[in-house]
Amino acid sequence: MNKHSPADKAARQTAILEAVAREEIATQDGLARALRRRGIAATQVSISRDVAELGLAKAGGVYRTATDGAGAADPELPLRAFVRRADAAGPHLVVVRCGEGTAARVAYVLDNLTMPGLVGTLAGDDTVFVAVDSAAAQKRLLDFLRARMKPS
Repeated sequence: MNKHSPADKAARQTAILEAVAREEIATQDGLARALRRRGIAATQVSISRDVAELGLAKAGGVYRTATDGAGAADPELPLRAFVRRADAAGPHLVVVRCGEGTAARVAYVLDNLTMPGLVGTLAGDDTVFVAVDSAAAQKRLLDFLRARMKPS
């Protein structure tokens, strides 16, 4: 892969989200070390951009996501950043296509929505299957996701 490819960026950002969820990281240097432990090399400039794009904020002196209580970040940011496409598959399933390596983060956000009719998710590397309890719930979820996706 090209070192500046969208897949590399998505993998790096997913690794950052995983690192701040599992570790107390107070600096961008600490994020760089956490990435290196995961086999990902990144410049300070890339990490700085990632922190901003992911909406990370410091709470208690360490980086946090909105779901971890940072408050300033947008909890739907992974949907806006990583969801590429959403399609119906039968009346009770939505297939969500994401950037490479980001499906687990998208599934986590979807699992934590308070949307009626959303039953659960199953994530692979770049695809999330979302079970819904009705065609109406499927339409609600598709409308919700499509309103948040980046235009192609």
